[in-house]
Amino acid sequence: MKFQFFLLAFTCLLLQISAKSQQGWTLKKDKNGIKVFSRKTDNFKFDELKVECEFEGRISQLAAVLLDVNHQYQWVYKTTKSQLLKENTPVDVFYYTEIECPWPFENRDMVIRMTIIQNTANKVMTIAAKNVNEYLAEKNHLVRIKYSNAIWTVTPLNNKLFKIDYRIQVDPGNGVPAWLLNLFSINGPYESFLNLKEKIKLPQYAQTKFSFIVD
Repeated sequence: MKFQFFLLAFTCLLLQISAKSQQGWTLKKDKNGIKVFSRKTDNFKFDELKVECEFEGRISQLAAVLLDVNHQYQWVYKTTKSQLLKENTPVDVFYYTEIECPWPFENRDMVIRMTIIQNTANKVMTIAAKNVNEYLAEKNHLVRIKYSNAIWTVTPLNNKLFKIDYRIQVDPGNGVPAWLLNLFSINGPYESFLNLKEKIKLPQYAQTKFSFIVD
């Protein structure tokens, strides 16, 4: 009886935590099937961002674009350079990226470790992309991004359509006030996903299949 009570209480607690995690989002942009949300978070001065969208294609196509980090600059907003640094495995890579900032702010850079895993039972693919600044020395003419943490949850709806839930928190480093970044941060994710929507349709990605991903 005690165990049943504990199980019930624990289940209620998990439901409360899950509900709380969905609260506080404000829809900032809804265009071309791409929704961008933001919300304030405790102990972090920059808004957390979320993108929700549905893309035509297979999840392998998305993985192919994301793993092609040398060409990330072609679709990620204001990215001027992207370069693969190390490939631990095909689904665990380190890469370097530079980001253009508007005057009078200095351009930024960072090193990202990206990993991809898939739940083979439901085919949901999760991509984690987090900065690892200690991997590479800072450059004199660029400001190193202090913190960046992004999570993609990609759910196949059928073999021709998938849903993306993307969340990111970023601290751009010295010189950019929180209020300014929060004011202009919506356009970047929107433009990136708008580009990504078309990028995955290109022949070099549309035909890609991986042994480690089940579409």
